[in-house]
Amino acid sequence: MTVDGTPGATGGRSWRARYGVRVTRRPSAPAALAALVGVALVTVVLAAGCTPAPSGRLGTPADDMPSVQPSPPAPVTALPTFDASTAVGGYAEGFPQDLLPTPAGAQIVASSAQSDDGGLTRVSLNLSSARTTDEVLADVGAPLAAAGFAETAAGAGSGLTAQTAWTRRTDRPEGQLVETLLVGVLDDGARRLVTISGTVQAPQG
Repeated sequence: MTVDGTPGATGGRSWRARYGVRVTRRPSAPAALAALVGVALVTVVLAAGCTPAPSGRLGTPADDMPSVQPSPPAPVTALPTFDASTAVGGYAEGFPQDLLPTPAGAQIVASSAQSDDGGLTRVSLNLSSARTTDEVLADVGAPLAAAGFAETAAGAGSGLTAQTAWTRRTDRPEGQLVETLLVGVLDDGARRLVTISGTVQAPQG
């Protein structure tokens, strides 16, 4: 006897004896459906365990990807401040022009004037002149001598062609006031570079 065209247990033995072929019974429809559902569930679980990489390929989980740290901002360099006590190509504010006028034929390179609490002003003056070293020293010294400064010989500084010092002493009730200026000249062959620096009484008014 057969079921769905398949020989039964007795018929199966007869077929094997007769034809030498083993006949296997086909699984019923509910069993086949259950097997298909199981395969589908395994496929879904495997697919869920993979995370697409940014390129579209399967890669590692997003939490395991290296993070890119932002670069620290570049340090800000402070710009240099302008010193109001310094002037280029002219006299700085508060400079005692009566003591140190510009000599004939000379040009001012730079100057500075800074007052202190003792009533003195620290000054510096850089000049460029085509006149000789002796003429430059005479031009600078004339107004200083007229103002009561006394010249003191000084040896030439390192690299200087000539150097001299001028000093003025003034007696005051609060004590003697000493003003000093140092004048140096460098002859580079084409011109004379003059540097004057020291402390003098602050201009009145």
